[in-house]
This record gives sequence, C-alpha cells and structure tokens, in this order.
Amino acid sequence: MTRYRPFRQKRSYGLAAALIILALGLTYLSLPRVQTARSLFSAALYPFQYSASAVWHFGVGLPGELLNLRRLAAENTGLKERVARQEAQLGVLAELQGENDRLRDELGLVRSARFGGKLLAVPVVGRSGSPWPGVLEIGRGRRSGVRVNMPVVAQAGLVGRVSEVAELSAKVLLISDPLSAVAAVDQRSRDLGVIEGYSPDTLYLRYIGTGGDVQAGDRIVTAAVSSIFPAGIPLGTVTSATKADADLFYRIAVKPAVELGRLDTVFLVF
Repeated sequence: MTRYRPFRQKRSYGLAAALIILALGLTYLSLPRVQTARSLFSAALYPFQYSASAVWHFGVGLPGELLNLRRLAAENTGLKERVARQEAQLGVLAELQGENDRLRDELGLVRSARFGGKLLAVPVVGRSGSPWPGVLEIGRGRRSGVRVNMPVVAQAGLVGRVSEVAELSAKVLLISDPLSAVAAVDQRSRDLGVIEGYSPDTLYLRYIGTGGDVQAGDRIVTAAVSSIFPAGIPLGTVTSATKADADLFYRIAVKPAVELGRLDTVFLVF
C-alpha cells in the first residue's frame, strides 16, 4: 500500500531574490548615481507628502488653532477687565490718599494759628467772574459767624476777603480780581505798595517809587498798615520789576503765592 503524501505548494522565492539583487546593485553603484536616484525618488514623493501635510493642517491643525485663538481672545478679554478694575481701584486709592494729605495739612494749619487768628475751614462751592473767576462762593454764611471783609487764606497765603454774606453761604473777592487792592510790603527791602489783581497767575505791586529796591525773587506779604488783613500773610513772589525813564513808579509783576484756580477748601480768619 502506497502512503499518501499531502500536496505541498512550492514557494516562489523569485521576488525576494530580485529585491536582494537590486539592493546589492545599488550598494555597488557609484555615490553620484545613488544621490540622483534618491533625488528622483524624493521628487516623485513630494506631491503626496505636501497633500498629506495640507490635509492634516486643514483637517486637524486648523480647528485646533481656531480653538486656541478663541481661548486666547477670552483670556485677553479677562485680563483687560482685570486691568480696568485695578486701575479704577488705584484711582480711588490715589484720591483717598490725596484727600487724606489735604485734611492733614488743613488740620496742621488750623492748629498752628499761623495767620494770627482762629481759622475755620470752609468748602468752595462755586466760582464766578469774567473773563476768569474773580469770586469764589463758599459753603458757610451768617449762621457760622461769617462777616464782610473777613480775610480768607489757604495753606500757601492770602486768597482774598469776604465781599458778600448770605445766611448759609458767602462770596469771596479774590486778590486776582481787578477790583481787589491789598496793602503790601517787600519782605527784603521793606518797600510799601499796593497789590492789585490782574489775572489768576499775575498780580501787580503798585506805587513803588524811584527810590525803591524791589527785585525779582522778592517775597511780598501783607503790610501792617492794612485794616483788614493781618500782617505777614504771603501774597506772592516778584517775577519782574521794570521802569521806563518817564515813569514815576516801577512796574512790578508778582506771581500769587496761592494757586487761585485750584482751590477746593479755604480758611476764614476770625
């Protein structure tokens, strides 16, 4: 009896042998030919690589970038809101600090009796005058003991005098008003004159004759001969002193000691 042997399919080694021969051939080829073949192969594959990269970018990368941009925009908006809130808080703190400093200065001025009498702090509630404010309205009047011609001062010096009084308010004529006139003296030379108003940043010292010795930089204060103002209250600083040959008096410009356009609180001298 003949034994049965299963049929075995013969394996083909032709493809493997061809690949081996091709590899050996490429190994023994010269280097320039290998580089040329590699360049041709890369050029043939480039369109497929570019297409695959573009598909990946638009299909996967672009949505991710859009989501990232939305996240960054939301973070930017949140940061701007935080900065705005912090700036507002800093503004409030700065205003409170400024108010605290002003109140401390005002308290020190009231306690010092610097201007020869009792001082009462009063708020400025209005301004009037043309072409610039020459009159202040203050928030105290007859009920608080305010009287006409009471001196009005600030930390730096003289502001003016009370010109009108109502029950709950009063008006103050500033030293910068053209209707104002204050007896004054040069602290250095002791020359006497009269300070007259012109504008918020310029006063004039009148009636200093040819024998006077007023110079730029001299400090001008209220004179003891005044019947309204205590002596020695600062009025301003001389900025120029000129005289033509035909003039009888010097023309003397004075910068006010007080910034009259920036007053929030003034003091009445009782």
